[in-house]
Amino acid sequence: MGTHARCVALIALVSALPGAAADQESCHKLYRLTDISHAIEPGISVAATDALPAHCRVRGVVNRAIRFEVTLPDDWNGRLMFTAVGGNAGYIGDTTSLLARGFAMASTDTGHEIEDGNDFLGQPEARLDHAYRGVHLATLASKRVIAHYYGRNLDRSYLKGCSNGGRAALIAAERFPEDYDGVIAGAPVFRLQEFQPWILAVHELHEAHPLTKEAFIVLDEASRTACDAMDGVEDGVINDPRICDVDVDALVCQEGQTRGCLTAGQAETARFIYGDMVDADGNVLSPGVPPGAESQGDWGSWLLGGEVVPGGLGKMIRGNLAKHMRHDPTFDAAQFDPARDHARIGDALAAYDSTADLKEFRARGGKILMYQGWNDFPLRAGRAFDYLAAVEAGAGGPEQAAEFFRLFMVPGMLHCSGGPGPWQADYVDPIVQWTEQGVAPERIVASHPGEAIALPHLNPSRPPEPSRAFTRPLCVYPKLGLYRGEGDPDDESSFRCAVP
Repeated sequence: MGTHARCVALIALVSALPGAAADQESCHKLYRLTDISHAIEPGISVAATDALPAHCRVRGVVNRAIRFEVTLPDDWNGRLMFTAVGGNAGYIGDTTSLLARGFAMASTDTGHEIEDGNDFLGQPEARLDHAYRGVHLATLASKRVIAHYYGRNLDRSYLKGCSNGGRAALIAAERFPEDYDGVIAGAPVFRLQEFQPWILAVHELHEAHPLTKEAFIVLDEASRTACDAMDGVEDGVINDPRICDVDVDALVCQEGQTRGCLTAGQAETARFIYGDMVDADGNVLSPGVPPGAESQGDWGSWLLGGEVVPGGLGKMIRGNLAKHMRHDPTFDAAQFDPARDHARIGDALAAYDSTADLKEFRARGGKILMYQGWNDFPLRAGRAFDYLAAVEAGAGGPEQAAEFFRLFMVPGMLHCSGGPGPWQADYVDPIVQWTEQGVAPERIVASHPGEAIALPHLNPSRPPEPSRAFTRPLCVYPKLGLYRGEGDPDDESSFRCAVP
């Protein structure tokens, strides 16, 4: 019997047993779920604090390597929220943020330790665990624990994640449509075959003509000057960066000028980043980065490096790609031409890449809420539009796709969070209402906290400074939040959702 069948059978078995009391003894004895495929630790009862309600926390391992954690609140609402983690994974994600709202929560490291770097990519099983199997098997194990602890099956299951976690969320809906009822996918890395060559191309130009934090400030000020007021509100947030361009040529240093400008080489790098990467025939392989928020930390983090990505993303991606292509003795990562050779890596990355085939998930009544920052440097907004187009084509058109899939664009948001825009939003209530009550989200209120928050994945050009707190609506793309022309521009009620 396969692992999936064993887990389903075990869930059915424990559901038929007398209900387990949600107390310290039943929490501790969750280790009795240990079997040949699962090693489950004794559960730990966690007392209530000002921040968290009382709950049971249990950790375990699937298939000798895939660590997972489940938290079970005393006052359970019948739902699971699973957190898929970003980057190369290797750590347990959020398992506490929704306990106060009654959710059981779970997460997994997908089968390796973050301290080991990208060595797991050289191990076939660990690589597939990271690509998709780790989340799937940890999901089944988590559901088993929850069903046993509460003495009944779950009512609904939800999955959330951003970046690689967003990719994992879409892959789960595509490949294992019965695992989840609702999915929140933020800035998903759904096609490594597109993402990795573009990053490498940017990295090569940046190595030849490096941008600096001072250059990011020059570009940021230029984009604000050219674009900020075009949406009717001059507030430091570019609502729709497609409507403007940054004149990079005008930023090149004049003779004798050394500050507040770019060198000719830096201008070349910036032009490439803003523009589309094309092949020899002019076909677009990768969309460019929209103007805006260049000094806020995304450009700095991915190009210069920082706490999350030491040395910059290009260096890491080159190492990852070499691991992915380890079985091809003719492949030389140093000689890889991103525009010419991008198709060559397709087969090696197939385990990671989404095909946007969501027919089975849709047929089960599943819902997907995807969100994307307009100023996300590594995962540019144009990629999200391409994915939406693929979903719409598979569903039979935009109206049919909107029945189960909706994209929300976040103005001024960087990669997953941060930036000058309204980057804080609750996507949980909208996905629950859509999934369980059929109320499709049309408008989600987002906010900027107003305080200076240093985020570990950002490397800003200036120290974080307090901003103003404000709210904006996030609208179902292609609609955007447009200022009505009157009212407080810091209040979301002064904006309407409409196609620009």
